[in-house]
Amino acid sequence: MLESIGLVFAGGGLGAVCRYFVTTHVGARLGTFFPWGTLVVNTAGSFLMGLILGMLLLLTERMGSGISESARLFLTVGFLGGLTTFSSFSMETLTLLRGGSTFYAFANIGGNVLLGLAAAGLGLLLAARLSA
Repeated sequence: MLESIGLVFAGGGLGAVCRYFVTTHVGARLGTFFPWGTLVVNTAGSFLMGLILGMLLLLTERMGSGISESARLFLTVGFLGGLTTFSSFSMETLTLLRGGSTFYAFANIGGNVLLGLAAAGLGLLLAARLSA
């Protein structure tokens, strides 16, 4: 358990540093009038999550085993989790769709977007009230 936590911690730290580097670099190149860096990170993270998990499934089907659990934890939960949780959201939604749970897939999309926006708005409101 402690080893797993260390792998997630190390991967997450590396992913967060990469997120910072990419968003600031992209923002410096394209401007900050639109969150281009976040869009790039979310898109790249979702692609990498699909690629890694797709390769894991392929290796498991063809060879009976995929990458180690340690590598999976470091790469997906740690690195990609630190880079962007949007990649997890994307894969979970696609998993629901592929499993035939269309209602739950769209509930996941709506819930994450609407509740996320509402929670952020409430946080801003609370911060404004507390600072007044």
